Amino acid sequence: MPPEDQILQAASRLFGYRSLRPGQREAIQSVLDGHDTLAVMPTAGGKSAIYELSGPLLSGPTVVISPLIALQRDQLATLEAGGKMTAVVLNSAGTARERQHAMDQLSLDGRSPDFVFLAPEQLANGDVLHRLGRLRPVLLAVDEAHLVSRWGPDFRPDYLRIGPALEHLGHPVVLAVTATAAPPVRDEIVRRLKMRDPAVLVRGFSRDNIDLAVHGYFTGESHKLEVLRDDVIEAVRGRGHGIVYGATHHRVETVAANLSAHGLRAAAYHAGLPGTERTQVEQQFHGDELDVVVATIAFGMGIDKPDVRWVFHADVSGSLDEYYQEFGRAGRDGAPAEAVLYFRAEDLALPRRYAATTGPSRAALQAVAATLASANSPMTLNDVRDRSGLSRQRAEAAAMALADAGRVAIDAEGVVTITGDMTDAVTEADELVRTRRVVERARTETMEAYAYEVGCRWRFLLEYFGEPAEQRCGHCDNDRRADAAAGEAPGSRSFARGSRVRHPVFGEGEVIGYAGNRILVAFDQAGYKRLDLGLVTEGDVLEEVR
Repeated sequence: MPPEDQILQAASRLFGYRSLRPGQREAIQSVLDGHDTLAVMPTAGGKSAIYELSGPLLSGPTVVISPLIALQRDQLATLEAGGKMTAVVLNSAGTARERQHAMDQLSLDGRSPDFVFLAPEQLANGDVLHRLGRLRPVLLAVDEAHLVSRWGPDFRPDYLRIGPALEHLGHPVVLAVTATAAPPVRDEIVRRLKMRDPAVLVRGFSRDNIDLAVHGYFTGESHKLEVLRDDVIEAVRGRGHGIVYGATHHRVETVAANLSAHGLRAAAYHAGLPGTERTQVEQQFHGDELDVVVATIAFGMGIDKPDVRWVFHADVSGSLDEYYQEFGRAGRDGAPAEAVLYFRAEDLALPRRYAATTGPSRAALQAVAATLASANSPMTLNDVRDRSGLSRQRAEAAAMALADAGRVAIDAEGVVTITGDMTDAVTEADELVRTRRVVERARTETMEAYAYEVGCRWRFLLEYFGEPAEQRCGHCDNDRRADAAAGEAPGSRSFARGSRVRHPVFGEGEVIGYAGNRILVAFDQAGYKRLDLGLVTEGDVLEEVR
């Protein structure tokens, strides 16, 4: 039987799939051929199906490392639903008895589970590592693999344990999957996961059902939020449920309160809320009890609601990778959806500040280096944190930077050992951090370039991700604007951008530009207004002020 037929038959037998999505077959075949594989595919692109199919075809246990407890639960239910496979979940959720039962299942002679799902922090448990090693897994799958490369707020220090843990697991084939596709991130994933001559597959980023647009014609911050509010109300009434993303907890809570005050069923969601409240919001959103969730990027990872009709961004994302992953939660059912970025140049200040402070400070590097140098023997990361007086994240990020500089080594159990001369360790590690900040700043600048792009937005995105693209997609604001301009009758845009005009009700103002079939005017007294272009043209609503 040809390999591709074997893959499709397994997909049908185990999960009822009638076909495979772009990139899935190639990634599965790569794994079956024994190659370490990095699969970069979009949100809802079917990344989890790659390891769910590869494991059974390799005929041995698969260990899946994922930070998403909700997703682990969903995958456990899916795998066990047909009664064909067994799975175990190890994470911080559940009772002590449930966790012990899961551990016991790893030790049953001759009855190894087909899948073991675990959160990355479980790798710090020596007993877990020992039992996983005894399983002799054939595949190690790392979900959300980009988290191994982050030194900023989303960095997961426990992901650093994965590379050193490979030796304990017997060096199975490594499959890393992520929706974050920037080349520097790919390179770091390969390095930190110790992937051997990996196949790197970037596929499936085109989403023909999602319409892209950027609204950037605002007179100020309050005006932007006013337009966003009106557009959300219109979207809920005309299209259905959606998500608004904001950059900070304060922004999320303010926008959610504003929408609720205008009659929408809106809820805030961010990492600062109690876990029970976040779970309730997720359940209400899935159950169609909410019109809109206003959230930071904490919302959506592992959330699979197919009928999200729109995703609006009140703030600019830190990179195109992040923006794509966030708006990609729209239209998973294949029906039309839209993604709109509400943009002001001032919005870039926050992501630029994050980029400039990515990674440990020089003071944190000095504190960790001094702590290690003063010890007479290797130390655990917990000891480093306690003795340096730093937070867990700052201490581990600093230790990671010193390891990147080749001066210390961190093993799978979090033991830090000095391996080189510490004299210039801080200086060299600090230089690496500064280099990384340059990379992060460049990622922010690509987001800025997208916001100001005058050509096809989908082409811009796809070329960034390394996929071929047509000159025009036909479903973004810039392509529509070009089509409208090409079909306009002479004089239909008789008011140039920046020209002064007078309206019989709103008074005088300045033309900001055109968006679809509307002319955008900032009136001196009445503020920003969007006027129907047909009414303006046919009814002599505006007159130019000479």
